[in-house]
This record gives sequence, structure tokens and C-alpha cells, in this order.
Amino acid sequence: MASSIIQKWPRGRIRKSSCPMVHRANLWIDFAGFRSELFRSGMKLAVSLLTLMSASSRLSAQSAKISYADLLRPPGHTYHHVPIGLCEDYPEESTTPAIIRGDMELLKRSGIKLLRIAFGWDGIEGKKGAYDWLFWDDYVKMAVDEYGITLIPYICYTPRWNSTGDSTNYWNHTPKDYEAFGAFVLTIVGRYKDRIHSWELWNEPDISAFWSGTAEELARLTKIGSQAVKKADPDAIVVLAGLAGNTRFTEALFKDYGISPYVDVVNIHNYYETWNSTPIEAIVDEVNTVHDIVKRFGRNQSIWMAEVGYSSFRKPDGYVSDWSWSTYAYEHTAEYQAVHLIKALTLDLSTERLAAVAWYRIKDLKPGEAVIGDVNNRFLGVARLDHTPKPAEKAITFFNRMFSQSYRCIDRQTVVRRTLGSDSEVHTFEIEDGSVVIVGWLKTRIPGRAGNEPIGTLEDRRRETVTLTLPKKLAGGGVLYDELGSGHAFTEIDNGGPATVVSGLILDGGAISILKLVPK
Repeated sequence: MASSIIQKWPRGRIRKSSCPMVHRANLWIDFAGFRSELFRSGMKLAVSLLTLMSASSRLSAQSAKISYADLLRPPGHTYHHVPIGLCEDYPEESTTPAIIRGDMELLKRSGIKLLRIAFGWDGIEGKKGAYDWLFWDDYVKMAVDEYGITLIPYICYTPRWNSTGDSTNYWNHTPKDYEAFGAFVLTIVGRYKDRIHSWELWNEPDISAFWSGTAEELARLTKIGSQAVKKADPDAIVVLAGLAGNTRFTEALFKDYGISPYVDVVNIHNYYETWNSTPIEAIVDEVNTVHDIVKRFGRNQSIWMAEVGYSSFRKPDGYVSDWSWSTYAYEHTAEYQAVHLIKALTLDLSTERLAAVAWYRIKDLKPGEAVIGDVNNRFLGVARLDHTPKPAEKAITFFNRMFSQSYRCIDRQTVVRRTLGSDSEVHTFEIEDGSVVIVGWLKTRIPGRAGNEPIGTLEDRRRETVTLTLPKKLAGGGVLYDELGSGHAFTEIDNGGPATVVSGLILDGGAISILKLVPK
């Protein structure tokens, strides 16, 4: 006998739905689907067999696991390592053991141990007090026990039986009974407290498509949920619902509605240059604004950017979405997605404000798959649908390897000499082993610059050379890498004095230069 389940999945995966397309990048929708007992049994049997692999392999995976304590950042500009992970969604009616296995193997080959997922309140508790755990029990065991993944889930959305919305548009509405949310949180945290110690409460409530209520109502939900988390697992991390960029909403939560004692982490999202025309370099301003809010009105909570992304799609006319466009021919291609990924992660680390970062998402969606929002939703992955790598997978793997140790940003101690009117963006990091990493590029989006019109076919012929004076002597030479980790020797280094001078660092439009210098 089939069991029905109602579920929604980030970035709008739709099946068996007659709902119209909505031109909103961040709109989700619910659907009803059926999982046969045969699939349920097959899933459980398959995952059970897979988890019976050797104990040694499980222990090996666990030994490299990220501690939840690593996801909290102490204040100050000290050496620190920021874990960088991925995000993925798992619609139960279409997710097979093979799909999950493919995702886990991608994480394994990429060396990524941090994964953000969603637990659907409306899917698990489709009827009040009746829970369906089969899919998630098996998933959590595989991810945590076999692959050593640190899961950072968020909990959402409102079940039909508890929604103030109508029978169709119910999942993003406020609950009739807020305490029922607390009861669900208490149950799910208690169930998985041996494997998961971080719980995010809702997602993007500063967008009306995801939360019909006010900031005050979200604060109420968060306080109830937070108390439930701490009751079930006193040492667990409580994460404020991921915020989509409305900093007034964020400030109201802290300043007006007293959210601070109830959250340990503030999560922010960013899709600059895909669903927002703002240049990616402004990501630093977003991080600093949120940091100022939690410093003034909070407890210096740690900050995550546990959704950041860039699509490998654009229209023939140069537009990417209703809110953004491409100017150069390379923008929003699979190749440039890798460059943008390095840019975004470098900028994130340069702020020295973030405790964790997660790129959205593991893999692309099917080309013909219906989505709510626009087509960009299908092209956000670091891999293709069949798990074959896109350049972005190689880029995130290389970036994690380059920044595998603790480090600190030394932009303030580094002198960069540029030409007048330079388009360059350069950041420098000192690794704890004494080496220095320099990441530089030419900005693609420059507000007010002529030629920023949405053409999408321009050839970028820009080239600049920058010179850097580093605040320490580095006598070991250097290697210059591209975004995929391909490198060659770099010799334009003067280390005859107490400082090190790097000259002749070439930055080309649409490319990225990553220079690593070693002490000896």
C-alpha cells in the first residue's frame, strides 16, 4: 500500500504539479508524490547493504570529519580555517540509492566533508504526530557513518494540517500552532543527536515566498525551535534561518525582537551576478553589514555563508535572469563558473568574518525538468547530472587543498601597486606553515563603466600587471596556478631584503591568478 508524502525542495524541483511558472529565482513549491512499498524496501535494503562495508573504511572516513566546533569562529584576526562545503536537495520520491551514492562519492573525491541539506517538516510529519523517517534514517547513516560527512541541515516548512494558508499554498505560511514546530524540532533533534549537532530553523524568511509572516513572527518561531533544540541536545548549534540579503529584516530580528540569546550562528546567502546584478566583489560589504548587526545587537555570533552560487547558463541575448546579465562572452559558462567560484570563496575568506561556507549545489538538474523560478536553477552544480565533473568541481577541490591549513588575511600588511584606474582585485593570505597565497583578477562588473550593457558577446582583452610588497621574506620560490590547479614556476620574485617583492603578476580579463610562495 503506497504512502503519500508532501515535500518541497530548494531551487524549485517540481513533479506532478500543475502550478504555473513563477518568475522568481528563490520560490519553492510543494508537490504530492507516492513511494511504493517496493521502493521503500529496496531503498532500505540497498542502503543497509552499503553500510555494511568494512569498519576500517568507516573509521577512516570519520577520522577526517569536520567537528561541529570547527563551524564556530572566535572573534579576532587570528589564523583560522574556514570549512568549505556543498549543498544538495533530496526529493524522496525521485532520489534513489544510486543518486545518493553518486553524491557521496563526489564529496569523497573532492575532499569535501561539509554538506547542507533540508529536512521537510511538512514531509516528515504529513499528519500531526505521525512521522515518516525511513528515507532520512538511511540517508543520515550513509552520509555520517560511511562517508564521515558533517551535516548542517535546516528544518522547514509548514505542514498542511498546521498552516494558516490555503490547501494549495500552505507550506510557506505561518503555522496555526507554533508549539507544534517546537515539538517536531524536539523529536528530530532527539532522533539524530548522535550524528547531527547543528540545526538551522527555516530558510530565507526575508523573502515572502518562503515565509508569509513578519520578522516578529519568525522570531517567535525561532525562539520556540531553539528551546527545543537545546532541550534535546544542549550542545547543539542553533542556526538562524538562512537570510537572502534583506539586512533590515536581520537587524529587526536582533534589535527589535530579541533573537540573539536563541541563536549561535547567522547564515547568509549570496547569488550576486546570477539573480542579482551586484558585482561579486560587493559580497564583502554584505558580510560586513551582517557582522556589524550581530556585533551591535547580538553576541558576536558566528556567521556562515551556507548558500553561495553562480549558474553556468545565460540566454542568447546576454541576459542571465530578470535581474542580471552577462557582458563578456565567457560569463555564465561552465568554464567561468569555476573562476567565479574562486572569486567568491576568496572574497569570503578575506573578510575574516565567516566560520563556514557552502556552495550551492552538488549537481545540475535535468535539462527538461520543470522548476519554479528560472532556468538558472538547473545549472548551479559543480557537477553535471550524471556526476561527471564540471570545471567548478575541480576549482573547489583545488581551493580546499590550497587553503587546507589555518590562515589569515594579510591585505592590510601588503602593498599593491597598480596602474591608475585599475580593475584589479587582489587578496593575500599567510598560511600557518609560513607560505603566502595571492589571488588576483580583473573585475568583471564595474558599476558605471561604459560597456556594462547586456551584450554577452564582448571579447575581454584587458590585461594588467600588478606588483606586491609582502611583509615577510619568502626565499623558496613560487608557483602560479589557474582556477583548476594547473601550475607553473613563477620567478618574478625579489626576496633580497626583509620583505618580498612580487613583480610581473599578470591579470587577464575573465581569468584568475593564484600565486603560492613558500618560505624555503
